[in-house]
Amino acid sequence: MKRILLTYILPAACAMLGVRCTEDAAAPEWSSDLDEMTYTSYWYYTYEALDTVDYQTLGLEAAAAFKPYAVAERGDTLFVANSGTAGNSLILYSKKAKKPLKTISTWTVNDTEKNFMSKINAIVATDDLLYVAEQQSLIHVFSLPDMEPFSCIGSGAWQGPVFQAQAITVKNGLIFARNKNGKIRVYKESDVTPENYQKINYYKEAGPGAGDSSNNGFEAHYMEADAEGHILLTGYNAKSIRVLDPSLVDDDFVNGTNLDIDALTWTLPFNPKTFATSPERMYVTGSNDAINIYDNQKKEWVKTFKTVKGYAFTKPERIYGSADGTFWISDVTKCALVQMGVFKGEIREYEPINKTLVKVRTARTRSGEEQEEFYVDLRTHEIADPAEAE
Repeated sequence: MKRILLTYILPAACAMLGVRCTEDAAAPEWSSDLDEMTYTSYWYYTYEALDTVDYQTLGLEAAAAFKPYAVAERGDTLFVANSGTAGNSLILYSKKAKKPLKTISTWTVNDTEKNFMSKINAIVATDDLLYVAEQQSLIHVFSLPDMEPFSCIGSGAWQGPVFQAQAITVKNGLIFARNKNGKIRVYKESDVTPENYQKINYYKEAGPGAGDSSNNGFEAHYMEADAEGHILLTGYNAKSIRVLDPSLVDDDFVNGTNLDIDALTWTLPFNPKTFATSPERMYVTGSNDAINIYDNQKKEWVKTFKTVKGYAFTKPERIYGSADGTFWISDVTKCALVQMGVFKGEIREYEPINKTLVKVRTARTRSGEEQEEFYVDLRTHEIADPAEAE
């Protein structure tokens, strides 16, 4: 039996710790009898539930009272949309203390009580403001960090300035919102003032992407700016991730013009709902009720899973990438919000099975427990099915 030496780290911590976290090492060189190989080191991934937020965590009376959906964060605070039987609300949760800070379900504007009249579809935090889009054609705006009501976009009627926004993001001083019909409405951040409460009209409206029809089923959608200055947007019905060019929006932009960069559109083997990005990979939830992983370097889908150490997902509806490198996943069937950590184990000694598969006979897990033998695919760096060794 060969001795196995493994170390575990979070990918996001690599830069801070000075640890090499690349996964692009060349394939090992093999001898004719597969007894020898030359290598530096190889990684494999493991996934673990680090925290689970449920009705008990939040002090609610029944599991159905908490149904997590959209998630966003600012510093230590996690903003969680709740559409459970307790009513539509926004829960502020401390990641460090692992407890709720407050719940917002009503607030007062001009001596009038306001509330979330429908499910919260999207949440976006900027340095000073929190945008909360609910299904009832309203985008509420709260000031940060005090969470006081600041402004509101939309009238609550779908014929108004907001048409049931299902995903939003902020880029270049503009607020981009995906309408129910797949079109993109754009609003100016400069128009968002207390004086303009429910008086803000959209600045421009772009056309829908190819095949991205109306979302009458209200499937989850998500949009986020990427490192190249584009905006990525899931197209559930089109089985795609749209790539938008926000720089096209100016005073001369003609309404109905498409913002999509068609050559960069992603075509997926499933209907995508939400995604979270990392330097190496994209994690996507979708119609297969699983977490799907796309490898940015290999440009292919390398893993689909529903179970991690410590938790089995039933319907992972949404995923959100935290600044600390972990991911928050809303399991709407189990009424739980799960924090998932992604770890890398370094293999320094192993038994080759074939040119891409190795057997690890014994290893210690990140928590110090003994792990039974398992197989690792050196091409994808994922734990492989033993059947692949046949």
